[in-house]
Amino acid sequence: MVATRLPAAESTEFIVNPNATLDWQLALRQAAGKSDLARDLLQMLIDFLPEVRNKIEEQLVGEAPEGLVDLIHTLHGSCGYSGVPRMKNLCQLIEQQLRSGTKEEELEPEFLELLDEMDNVAREAKKILG
Repeated sequence: MVATRLPAAESTEFIVNPNATLDWQLALRQAAGKSDLARDLLQMLIDFLPEVRNKIEEQLVGEAPEGLVDLIHTLHGSCGYSGVPRMKNLCQLIEQQLRSGTKEEELEPEFLELLDEMDNVAREAKKILG
């Protein structure tokens, strides 16, 4: 029996920089290469950020807003379709901590970092969305 060597498959692996604020190629990939869809998804994310910011700021001043974990979960999902890996990872971390019982007050540094990243995403998105 003779072993035949199959040609190596081309690598289709896509490398994502987890620290990227906005990766437009990732956004396009997540939108099946449709730039209009990628722009729409990014715009929807940008439109959602003020609501998230308000809840986080309420938390930071001690108001304990209801539904914060659900809002972070929704933001995490939206990030997954918008090419914003750093914000997605921050949301995942915060959501996991909240669901595992960490008190919101203990996550102040993470919330502040998320607010900063939201500003970064909005700034970078403006370059694409106009």
